[in-house]
Amino acid sequence: MNFLTKGMTVPRGKLLAVTLLFSSSFAWFFVFYANRDLYYSSGTTSASFLSNVGFIALLVSVAVSAFLGSFIAGKVDRRKLLFLSLVSGVLFTVPMIFLNSNEFMVIWEVMAGLSFGVGFPSCQAFLADATAPDERGRVAGIVITVTFVLVIFSTILRSVLDLGLAGLLLLTIGLKSIGFLSFKLDPISRVEKEAKPWRAILSYRDFNRYLLAFCVFMIAAGLVSLLWQAIPNTPPYDAAWNAAQVPRNLGIIVFAMIAGLMADRLGRKKPIIVGLVLLGAAYAIVGLMTTPETFFVNLLLSGFAWGIILAVYLIVPGDLAFPGSTERFYTVGWVFPLILYIGVYGAGIVGLPLRIDVFSTALTMIVIAAVLPLLSAVETLSEGRIRERELREHAEKVSKLVQESQEADEK
Repeated sequence: MNFLTKGMTVPRGKLLAVTLLFSSSFAWFFVFYANRDLYYSSGTTSASFLSNVGFIALLVSVAVSAFLGSFIAGKVDRRKLLFLSLVSGVLFTVPMIFLNSNEFMVIWEVMAGLSFGVGFPSCQAFLADATAPDERGRVAGIVITVTFVLVIFSTILRSVLDLGLAGLLLLTIGLKSIGFLSFKLDPISRVEKEAKPWRAILSYRDFNRYLLAFCVFMIAAGLVSLLWQAIPNTPPYDAAWNAAQVPRNLGIIVFAMIAGLMADRLGRKKPIIVGLVLLGAAYAIVGLMTTPETFFVNLLLSGFAWGIILAVYLIVPGDLAFPGSTERFYTVGWVFPLILYIGVYGAGIVGLPLRIDVFSTALTMIVIAAVLPLLSAVETLSEGRIRERELREHAEKVSKLVQESQEADEK
């Protein structure tokens, strides 16, 4: 990744610390979240009910503990808080191997969510504080790339080794433990300044426009739980789902990296709009013609959209945050949309009858509506920084041409 880090002002040690800390925590969460089919004994109505309860409880505990983490971030050393988050994540995962009845699993999912959520704002704020605005996109692309490389590796490893519950949980502990290396590489400190009141953040108009777009995106993501209920439960559709997982994750990697580079060159708004358009197209395709092939395309396009949105929304709260309030900006910017997702998904799992063509059209319109608040939002990467980068790159090209010309004359 030398071409990505070339010219960066962030020290290599700090960049590596940011990448390992973020990627290990978020890869742990994605793998833990995606493999919930192993946690509950199947075949009974109560197991299905408890699995749904555990899913909602996991996300609610992340949201609640993220607010807790943002409240105490200014009172507790960031390094200690993040270390506690990692240690508790490992400790709360271990009992799941031994006490794995359905009832206990709900409790462990809550505890696992708490351990992840309490460090959630500080982990993202560390990324923002460690980077300059015109390099933040590249760093966001790098950390998302490494995160999903770990996710893909874990998916392949689970399949090849045919891991059961114990093996999977040991794998997630290994992922989480990678983050401990960060504490050897960097002090992981924070900006020592008093945080602004919550009302100052909630009334920040420019931030709210970006937040509204993300909220609409997450509402649409939650409504997908209803869309999936209308997909036929047949072997061809199951095969399409399984076949899409690795290329979908690869697409997240590629589009997150592209989005990060675009965000540093063209600004933040354009990549977000591209991501929303891709998501809208994904829903429209499966609604126009529902086949295993269009379902496969839908999964890929929605994955590409998620790659873009994940990368850019790692950037925007850090761009707009007041000094000392970065954790609070990331909490508002990520947890509010997550709460909406939980609410919509929770309503969706009751199993409402749907017509997939009508519902996918509605989803497409919702996603397109998310573009509207962005049109009037301020660009968080200043025009001056965009022009400065363009001039710097132009000067480097001219210098290279002059050097090549001089070398040719000497020959």
